[in-house]
Amino acid sequence: MRIENEMLSRFNDLETQSTNNFEMTLSQELDYFFDNVMDTVVDFFKEEVSV
Repeated sequence: MRIENEMLSRFNDLETQSTNNFEMTLSQELDYFFDNVMDTVVDFFKEEVSV
């Protein structure tokens, strides 16, 4: 559940930015989203390994 919350909070940040910047394309939004997904997954596994 922690990983989902982290992903949602990062994606919500993207939505806030996209309302401010109407020039952002779908491709850019998807790139941003999947970059954040990968960062979140990596962070999650780093925490799991260190515990």
